[in-house]
Order: sequence, then structure tokens, then C-alpha cells
Amino acid sequence: MPAADLPPPPARMLVNADEFVFNGSRKAGPSGKWQIQLRNNGEDPHDLAVRRSDGRVVAQSAEIDPDGLGTVKVRLKPGTYQLFCGIAGHEALGMSWRLIVRVPKVRTTAP
Repeated sequence: MPAADLPPPPARMLVNADEFVFNGSRKAGPSGKWQIQLRNNGEDPHDLAVRRSDGRVVAQSAEIDPDGLGTVKVRLKPGTYQLFCGIAGHEALGMSWRLIVRVPKVRTTAP
């Protein structure tokens, strides 16, 4: 299969979690497949959930123990998403990150 025919790789992102902060490696990216990892640097279990602007949660990891790493794989359409810890009370304490997903730029080459 020619390289031009291969599907694009997933967009990747790392979110570092601590009590009670989320810090993401990016604020925006292309629509399509995403692989988002959560690194739990805290002392409590945390998880990673992805919520659309209409309030629907479209993906959520299992609880990740301290010093653990978890991954969420999800397909995201253009829009604004909230990444947050779904454990009771954690989002309200500051564990959230806004992600903007845009239509990917189309690359063209001159003949």
C-alpha cells in the first residue's frame, strides 16, 4: 500500500495528574483517532474521562493507581472536549483540561 493511502496515525496526548490538577501536553489537535495517556503522579487513584460540549462522556479509563499510566483510545469529531477525572469531586477541585479538536488541514502537493 503506498504511503499516501495509509490512514494517519492517531493524535497523541499525555495528561499528567496530581492532587488536584490536570496538565495536558497539548490544547488542540486534529479530528480523528486519539490516544490519550494519563500519568498519575499523585497519591490518590485518578481516571481520565472525555466529555463532549453537550455533556456526553465519550470515553473513560479505569482508575489508575499512583505512579500508574492509563490510556484512552477514542475517535473525536471537531469540537471542544473536557478531559477530567471522573472520581467524585475531583473535577470540581480542578482536575480538568480543555481540548479543542479541529478539522485536519489537507496537504496538497504541486504536480
